[in-house]
Amino acid sequence: MDTHWRKSSFSTDSEGDCVELARFDDRIAMRESDAPTTVLQARRRSVAALIEWQKSSFSGDRDDCIELRRRGDRIVIRESDTPATVLATTPPRLRALLTALKAADSARP
Repeated sequence: MDTHWRKSSFSTDSEGDCVELARFDDRIAMRESDAPTTVLQARRRSVAALIEWQKSSFSGDRDDCIELRRRGDRIVIRESDTPATVLATTPPRLRALLTALKAADSARP
């Protein structure tokens, strides 16, 4: 089986040391790129529990950004500079909001 390893988005092309992930059925495999023969495998749910907040890709290296986290059947959203204030919604409602925002943005002159 040919394994497709994905490099962490926090790593740059010039860095040799980064975390890589690969999917195996119901498991996620993790390794350090500078030690590729040492692999840790865990259930997807366990890996998801390790991942806290995900920063928006539009934020770049800035500290003021939108962050998302899955909590049970909800998506929790916060501003990184005011982390105590959170908004909870469901994935379908968040998807509908994003669709409406994109439509409104593309309709602007």
